[in-house]
Amino acid sequence: MIVAEFYRNNQGLIRGFKIRGHAGYDSPGKDIVCSAVSAVVYAALGGMDELAGFRSFEEKDGEYISCFIPNNLTAEQLFTADIILGTMIVGLKQIEAEYGQYIRIRYKEV
Repeated sequence: MIVAEFYRNNQGLIRGFKIRGHAGYDSPGKDIVCSAVSAVVYAALGGMDELAGFRSFEEKDGEYISCFIPNNLTAEQLFTADIILGTMIVGLKQIEAEYGQYIRIRYKEV
């Protein structure tokens, strides 16, 4: 199962995420759930780089991918990052609605 954890601060802003696991829907290379999640995640990371102006993620040998919003961003960068991550959550929720036994979305306050 894929577990997507999103971290929000006490103001409700998304401060980062960590996604780990494998869906197990099908064999590697044929798993449409893993492919869909990967597409959503990498689109969001590309948006962070190109639209919010920063690159801040860590990937560990297929175990997980995480991204945390740096503290030194401008208000505009923070706003853009929050919109991108919010859109990422919407995409993952849509996948979860159809394939809920293969992906879970969780939230934690930081």
